[in-house]
Amino acid sequence: MARWLGFDPATPPAVRGRVALVLGFAVLGISSSAVLVRGMAADPLAIAAWRTLATAVLLLPWARAGLPHLTRRDALSIALAGAALGLHFWTWFASLQATTVLRSTLLVCTVPGFTALLEWAVLGQRPRLQHWLGLAVALPGLGLLAGSGGDATLAGDGLALVAAALWAVYFLLSRDVRQRTGAGATMAGLCVVAAAVLFPVALARHTPLWGFPPGTWARIGLAVAGPQIVGHLGFVYAVRWVPASTVSMLTLLEPVGASALAAVVLAEWPGPWAALGSAVVLGGIAIATWSPGEVEG
Repeated sequence: MARWLGFDPATPPAVRGRVALVLGFAVLGISSSAVLVRGMAADPLAIAAWRTLATAVLLLPWARAGLPHLTRRDALSIALAGAALGLHFWTWFASLQATTVLRSTLLVCTVPGFTALLEWAVLGQRPRLQHWLGLAVALPGLGLLAGSGGDATLAGDGLALVAAALWAVYFLLSRDVRQRTGAGATMAGLCVVAAAVLFPVALARHTPLWGFPPGTWARIGLAVAGPQIVGHLGFVYAVRWVPASTVSMLTLLEPVGASALAAVVLAEWPGPWAALGSAVVLGGIAIATWSPGEVEG
């Protein structure tokens, strides 16, 4: 398993197993995000603001333990990554209200390409050949899924792509911080910054921040527990041992889970090509996350 997911062969087997399990639950967590957001009677900016603030409050004990010891470099990385995370949520949630769950989720999952390019350009860490091969295989599968039905808008598609680029920035910066800081403290710091960015913007835009139906508040709570704590916190935990480009590749599993949930909950049924597209995506991920050699650096 040392070569699975790009682990360093020196990583203890117990750690590899734990990280793989966390990543599995993280994928399940983020897969529920799109369906939860589509059912909320609130502005996307308000949803993003409350989701990040609630997460920061829940992780306050970890923040108190870890954040006071941050170096100036780590504090700057968390500030930039947190801003990227908050803007990612805002642009993606807005995309979900402008196009179908499936199409928006597919476009935001172009994040592996953005992440690999940033790793290469900024850090000089050349992604494994398997990453590019897997992405090349998975992209046609995404195309099949995207063409399986639903109305699209240029604005919705563009917002999803911007959200993908912001997610890549957040992945890369949070991985750097995670080498020296705990996962809980890192996520708490990210969400504090994200909320600090989003609430002033919401107030300046006169975005309603309360008065939502009880069902919307309940969905926001579920989004904190599932997509944020299980999903994003799981990725932040794992990215200490796994390259950011590899972790981001696993986000391609989100459209498969999201489309299944959308079919059941929102009656957005994919067309006949969806099963084939899902299989192709899974094949691409299998290629990208398995390497016969060590991670290139």
